[in-house]
Amino acid sequence: MNILKSALMATLLFSACAGAVGLPTSTAPDFSKWASKTLKDAGVKDARVVETKYPFNFTFCRKDSPSLWRYDVMSIEQLNALQQGKTVKPLTEAERTVEVEPGSESCKAAS
Repeated sequence: MNILKSALMATLLFSACAGAVGLPTSTAPDFSKWASKTLKDAGVKDARVVETKYPFNFTFCRKDSPSLWRYDVMSIEQLNALQQGKTVKPLTEAERTVEVEPGSESCKAAS
């Protein structure tokens, strides 16, 4: 039992120290590779992924463009229809890509 308590205390101490010095403590998966592959499959080769909300959508910047774009993999309407057991029509490529912010600071900084 003492070994278990010691291991637990060491883990807590390490976590607190890692947070204090700024080491990444999140174990959340990174879906940027999934988003990059999705864009490449859609023919967008010059993009940088900004944020992912797997499996629904992600935002990205195109090279030499100040606009922030959102790529919808699955819309809220599709999710609601699936939950109700209805047949869902897939989004077209034109419906998937939406300009979110024309003069995005995150895209300007990366250009």
